[in-house]
Amino acid sequence: MGTPLCILLVDDSKFFLVLEKQFLRNTPATILTASSGEEALSLASEHRPSLVYMDMDMPEMHGLDCCRKFKSSQDLQKIPIVLIGAKTSPTDEPDARAAGADDYLSKPLDRRYFLGTGHRFLMSIDRREPRQTSQVMVNFLCRGLRLQGRCLDVSSGGMFLDCQPTAQKGESLLMKFSLPDEQQTPVEINGRIAWSNSEEEIIKENYPLGYGVEFVDISDSVGTALRRCFGT
Repeated sequence: MGTPLCILLVDDSKFFLVLEKQFLRNTPATILTASSGEEALSLASEHRPSLVYMDMDMPEMHGLDCCRKFKSSQDLQKIPIVLIGAKTSPTDEPDARAAGADDYLSKPLDRRYFLGTGHRFLMSIDRREPRQTSQVMVNFLCRGLRLQGRCLDVSSGGMFLDCQPTAQKGESLLMKFSLPDEQQTPVEINGRIAWSNSEEEIIKENYPLGYGVEFVDISDSVGTALRRCFGT
């Protein structure tokens, strides 16, 4: 019998295995790790994981070949596989799809996309992020206008911005503010309005007027600062 709920992480890099385990630390599942395709197939045969995240660029057995073996096995073919490739490679995603992968991600890994992708196949994956209350001022650009609001809480994935709402869900913001860390690290982040409290409609009763903002297109340097600040 396999483990009732487990996730298999496959990567020859210990750094990425540790990083992915940290991403999944709030998820109620057994986390298995493998450093090669051969080990991944062996563990999968024994434990029947509910989901596999697998790096494509591994020695001995490439991730594409390992994925094909999963999908050609009567016992393993129904296990969802997320292949992880290189952002710089234009062929990795189509190659992953052709090999039978159920979804694709690219490095550097973003916690939100990593968990959000897994959540499609395994609803118990916990996507909650640690949030910190804040009163920092945020300068932001919206619809070509330079505006200002106050951040009331923030996480590595987004913030609530206390301001007079004039834009709609899905519109973009360019924000400049300081993180709530000891250094008060200044960052510039692109955001997308995920929801808003307006005079016409209140989405969340315990928040004032303003925007719930999701961070998007995070640069490597800003991503590092966010992970350092929030431990994600």
